Amino acid sequence: MMVILNTGRTIWQGQAIESGKDLKMYVDAAAIIQMNADMMKQLGINEGDNVKVISEYGDVVVKAVEAKEPLPDGMVYIPMGPWANRVIRPDTDSTATPSFKNVPVEIIPTDEEVPDMPTLMKVYGKVGQI
Repeated sequence: MMVILNTGRTIWQGQAIESGKDLKMYVDAAAIIQMNADMMKQLGINEGDNVKVISEYGDVVVKAVEAKEPLPDGMVYIPMGPWANRVIRPDTDSTATPSFKNVPVEIIPTDEEVPDMPTLMKVYGKVGQI
């Protein structure tokens, strides 16, 4: 399913980032995709199922959660962080900030696991093999 991705800060992601990015609390707060219940139903997924988010810039596996507030039709939301950064437009247009909004993405159900922080950083090439 093709949709539009927007990202931003959430209270839970902000709280978790202060606790530590290597904690499960941060993964649970930032490695998620918020979707309307009807979109989840169309995709045949339930709350807590893993989905792969694919854009022209990359892909990432995150956990699906039902949005607490309705999203506009055709929109999904991932909290800002390293999971969202895998799929957003990296070009900064000379602002030093990438484009966190209006990114076309494809959402597909997957059996792949949501990567933890060390695994995700290896994908970015920031950490050597363990």
